[in-house]
Amino acid sequence: CRYAVRRELAPGRPIAAQQVVQHWIAESRAEIDAARLLVLDAAARIDSVGASAARIEISTIKFFVANVLQRVLDRAIQVHGGLGVTDDVVLAFWWRHERAARIYDGADEVHKDVVARHVLRQYGFDARRRE
Repeated sequence: CRYAVRRELAPGRPIAAQQVVQHWIAESRAEIDAARLLVLDAAARIDSVGASAARIEISTIKFFVANVLQRVLDRAIQVHGGLGVTDDVVLAFWWRHERAARIYDGADEVHKDVVARHVLRQYGFDARRRE
């Protein structure tokens, strides 16, 4: 946000005045808040029943929070323009790190499978059963 407020498209017209940038800021704020609440909920569940019993919550945050981070970083890079993909700012480093983390901590699809199987089991469906 600091960059959007300081960087001007024209004298006296910061990037932050652009409606699309304001929407990106609002979307990022909402997604960060939602991700934070999911993490806090998972942490509380881990504290109360242990990590093994909180597998679903852990899998949920592993794919959801990673995707939120990717979207927030993509928007920030877009606001920064070409500067956002250089080593002059930390955004490109964070984006590379985030993308790699989504692979080496288990692919998103694996975590989504864990969550989906759990939800479907509550409705009497065994997603592992092949027909």
